Order: sequence, then structure tokens, then C-alpha cells
Amino acid sequence: MFQVETNICQLTNSHQTDILRSDSHREPLLDTDIKAFLPLQPRDYLMLFALSAGPRHGYGLIKDVEDDTAGEVTIDPANLYRSIKRLTKDGLVAEADAPPGEVTEEKRRRYYRITPLGRRVVSAEAARLADLTTLARQRKLI
Repeated sequence: MFQVETNICQLTNSHQTDILRSDSHREPLLDTDIKAFLPLQPRDYLMLFALSAGPRHGYGLIKDVEDDTAGEVTIDPANLYRSIKRLTKDGLVAEADAPPGEVTEEKRRRYYRITPLGRRVVSAEAARLADLTTLARQRKLI
């Protein structure tokens, strides 16, 4: 049985949290400051929002964004894959296996999933937008 020791050290100036995990050695795991990602670009928010429901392939992600916005937002494939590449680099999205039971006819079809960091970021953005919506209601804009 391995004993895992976790030390959490908060850095006050940068608001980043370093998490050090050790079993036989120490490896740093960084929890990046969520506020550094906010506000999200609308396209990124909608993509992360769609991925929060589960893994999607590119075309499925395009269709989910269209469905979630009642067709008001469409993402062309070039912008989709450019955004996925950037979100992956930022640690918000990762490649995923095809969901269980889904048969892929094309071996090239890639699936994507939201990462734990991505989920925290999209949740923070949703809360930020909810606060703005509350303010808009108070000002009788909606």
C-alpha cells in the first residue's frame, strides 16, 4: 500500500496554488489561477460548455454549439480546430477516447473532453455571466 502525502502551499502574490504530491518522489502539480482565463471568449465558453456534457468529436461539438444557441452561433471547422488546439495547450481540453458504445467509422475521428481545470474555468465564467445577468435584471435591461 502506497502512502500519498499532499502538501498545499499557496502563493499570495500570484494566487497560484502549488500542489506537491509524493509517493516515492515529489512532482509538482500546478493549479493555475482560474481568474487568469477570465473572461473567456464567447466561442471558448460555448465549446467548454458543450464539452461539459461529455466527450465530443469536432462535428458533434459544432452541432452542440449550434443547438445550445438555437442556431445563433455557428463555428466553422477551421476556427473550431484552432480553438481546440489553443484550449488544449492551455490545459482546458484534452483528447479523449470515443465514448463507450459509440462506433467510429473513421479512425481519424478525434474526440475531445473538458479537463478538470477546464470545468473549473467554465464554471467560473458561468458564475461571472450569472452575476452580470443579475445586474442587468436589476437595471431592468432584461
